[in-house]
Amino acid sequence: MDGSWIGGVASSLTVLKELGGLLLHERDRQKAATIHIEFTEKLIEAQAQLLQVLGAVAEQQRQVPVLEQRIRELEAGRAEKERYELAVLGVGGEFFAYRLRRAGELLERADEVPHFVCQPCFEAGNKVVLCGNGSGYWRCPVCRHGGGS
Repeated sequence: MDGSWIGGVASSLTVLKELGGLLLHERDRQKAATIHIEFTEKLIEAQAQLLQVLGAVAEQQRQVPVLEQRIRELEAGRAEKERYELAVLGVGGEFFAYRLRRAGELLERADEVPHFVCQPCFEAGNKVVLCGNGSGYWRCPVCRHGGGS
């Protein structure tokens, strides 16, 4: 046997090595492409979830001033109700109204004229001053609730 076949085998092995390297490179490229696709899909999912979270945060931030205003209104209403006390008007004892507390008990607007407000209206959130007829009978101009002696 001559040595030429060794050169042919060596050449074939070199070609096989190069082809194997190319196959490995192609396989790695396909794996990388698959990983890139999966990464992109996960990134898109994360972005969609982030947009949902940001939308919820933005909505909550829009609600904060509204809720703060509502708290101020409720606190003002509570403070206004604390300025009054439930009282009985007339001698029969069946007609109730809210009376402005005495000036010494009031923290603000202590110089306000003493008056009575309609119980049903006041408890519904409306401050309506009762009208008296001078003879002990009181009536609400809004709901027509009335009574006294």
